[in-house]
Parts: sequence; C-alpha cells; structure tokens
Amino acid sequence: MASDRVTLRAGDARLDAYLSDLAARLHGPRRRREQILAELRDGLDHAVTDQTTAGLPEGEAVTAAIAQFGTPQAVAEAFAGELATAYARRTIAWYIATGPLVGIWWLLLLQPHPWRTGLIALLAAIPAVPLIIIAIATAAGTLATTGRLMRWLPEASPQHALAATITIATLALAGDITVIATYLRTEPSTSTLAVVAAAASLTRIACSLVTTSQALRYATATRAGPPPTPSYDHDGHR
Repeated sequence: MASDRVTLRAGDARLDAYLSDLAARLHGPRRRREQILAELRDGLDHAVTDQTTAGLPEGEAVTAAIAQFGTPQAVAEAFAGELATAYARRTIAWYIATGPLVGIWWLLLLQPHPWRTGLIALLAAIPAVPLIIIAIATAAGTLATTGRLMRWLPEASPQHALAATITIATLALAGDITVIATYLRTEPSTSTLAVVAAAASLTRIACSLVTTSQALRYATATRAGPPPTPSYDHDGHR
C-alpha cells in the first residue's frame, strides 16, 4: 500500500511538471490559459485511469498518457491560434469600452459645434472622426467573425484577428495624437479638464504601443501555422 501511494505521488508530480512546462509556453489571456490547463489536467487524469484500467502500472500509465497528449511545446503550439484570437477579442473589447471614456473629455474640452455648418466643418473641428469610424467598423467585424456569429459568418483566422487588433491600436494611436495636436493648435490651457483629457489620451497611446508590440509577437508565433490541434472530448480524451 505504501509503495502504491509513493508511485501515485510520483505520477502526480510528473503530471504537475508536465503542466508547469506547458503553462510556461502558453501565452494569452490568463483566464483562458487556466481553462486550457484545467481541461488538460482533467484529460490527463482520465487518460491515466484508462491506461491503468487496461493493465499498465501507474508509472507506465502516466508515461503513456503524456506521450498521448504530446510534448508541452507541441501542445502549446496547437493552442497558440486559439489564445491569439482570445487576446485579440479581449483587446478589441477594451478599446470599445475605453473609446467613449477618452472621447468624452475631449468633447467637453473642445466643445465643437461643427454639425451646424456641415460635414466639412465637422471634419475640420474633429479630424479624428474618420479614424473612429474605421476603428469601430473593424472592431465590430472582428468580434462578429470570432464569436457566436461565426455560425452564420466566415470565421476570422487568428492572423486576421491580430491584424485587426493592430489596425485598431494604430487608429487609436493616430486619433489620440490628432486630438492632442488639434487642441494644441487652439489656445491650450492648463485646466483640470485639459489635464484629464491629455492624460487619458497619453495613457491610451502607451497602451496602443504595447498592444501593437504584443500583437506582432503573437502574429509571429502563429504565422508558420500550428500543428493540428489535439482533439479532446469534454472529458479531455483525444
């Protein structure tokens, strides 16, 4: 009995080491990474149980289960596209949520009234409007083709989702620079509202630079095309 318990603990330690190695290779939103690791651990436990039921000793069953799932590098590459898409969706959602929060300060500060005199005046007063429209359209299209609407729309690849993320980050960067430059061309003041608006845009500029860098890194990792994703059922079996 003592020998069995020692073997069982050794098997658990090997599975923990395998998953720790895999966790270090997974890059993407933390929640999705944790879900993947939980699903894989459950699948490994079932695979070990299947092997021991078939008559293998515990140690050999663990070895067989790990071999069945593949090396940590291969499994991480198989999930790279899924995690890249999850990152793109989360980042795009962040831009959608923060866009109005940044824009409202500039509207309060600049107080433009160009809609009274036509479209040209509107674009002259708020030159970032076309950028905003393009960013919103890109965000909506990407979220639609990577979410539940994929049942009716063509699914966007991870590379396309990342390209859309880079596009939106670039448009946000250009938009923030544009509104700051527009304000500086007027008679800038150091009011509290001006400080808040500038701080909001500068913060998003920094976030846009980080987003572009991360998205390019994900795109490089997925460009070669990951190996076929292991097929698991709801219990984690292949």
